[in-house]
Amino acid sequence: MPITRRTAVLGAPLLALTGCSRESDSRPTVRWVVDPSAVRPEQIRVFNRRYPNIRVINDPDAGPQRILTQLAGGVPPEVFAIYSPQSVAMFARKDVLEDLRPWVARYGIDMNAFWPQLDGFIYEGGDRHRGAINGFPDNCGVYVLFYNKRMFREAGVEEPKDAWTWEQFIDAARRLTIRRNGRTVQFGVVLPPSYLLEMFLWQMGQTWYSPDGTRCMLDTPEAAETFEWWASLRRTHGVAPSATEEQSMAPLGGWGGSQNLFKAEKAAMIVTGRWLSIEWRKNRDLDWDIAPVPYGRDRKGMLESKVYAIPRSTRQKELAFLYLRHLVSPEDQKLVADYGDGIPSVQRFCSEPWFLFNPKYPNERRNQLYIDEMKYARLKQQSPW
Repeated sequence: MPITRRTAVLGAPLLALTGCSRESDSRPTVRWVVDPSAVRPEQIRVFNRRYPNIRVINDPDAGPQRILTQLAGGVPPEVFAIYSPQSVAMFARKDVLEDLRPWVARYGIDMNAFWPQLDGFIYEGGDRHRGAINGFPDNCGVYVLFYNKRMFREAGVEEPKDAWTWEQFIDAARRLTIRRNGRTVQFGVVLPPSYLLEMFLWQMGQTWYSPDGTRCMLDTPEAAETFEWWASLRRTHGVAPSATEEQSMAPLGGWGGSQNLFKAEKAAMIVTGRWLSIEWRKNRDLDWDIAPVPYGRDRKGMLESKVYAIPRSTRQKELAFLYLRHLVSPEDQKLVADYGDGIPSVQRFCSEPWFLFNPKYPNERRNQLYIDEMKYARLKQQSPW
């Protein structure tokens, strides 16, 4: 059954798989290599409600080297995750990915359903008109500023209505930092991870590499200004904890590492993506909201995602593609969105009421902001060298 634009990447099942019972170990098996997020068992259960006669195994490691080793050893998974455009390009150069164009044509899948900003993940060379289709993304996400509303109230700092400049951000962070007896007990911000320096560099009108990818641009005045601003949060203004302070302030259990200082209410602000709301929800007393990421000279944002790919050498391509289709189905997209793991990769689902507000999470009333910020977002730059 062809897929219309209205149904996007959804539609009738590809296969009418029959045979073994649920209990049988001889059921056809999909080995799905992906990180062991807590949502994975539920994604498998949703699939098995429709296909109870197919066994899905979550193989919890998606490191590129491990995948390449499996491919070289002749034991490919059916579906595996790729987490960066650089890794996608590396697998494509090695010619180990199934080109999904024949499958897309066979089932009439509308590739325009995905956010166009994801082309660098989906298409070889980032070219949707000529490049092979490497995989399908099931989620994506932009970086935003998360802030603790209680701490803002107590410090008398007005909540950001729109994007702050770097200077406004530092001023608020100073006022939100609390020191007692020579010791900082509350920081204004968790230091943004160093990989976000690329996004902040874009905001200064510069790029990580020259347009042809042959020269690193980190010796430019814009890069120096970016790095100095970032380092000043910790070294000059003392509004972000040092590595030692991060480790000593509070137990940092759970996914996210030092970013959990925000969850523990030891820091008032953090720049990260919606995926960390998975952790914020665990602190029921945490009163938080979101705002656009602070900017330098111009507003620019960074987009994160991943794609699920099929190895060329897998022996069960039909089965693999069936599961790949599940990972971008309405049921799975809604599940991932409800769980907090970014936003749907299928653009139209981001307008659904079930994404814009889930009453189970009353803090999360501004999900529209993630959509609004997509117009500023781009993928990390890569060099072919």
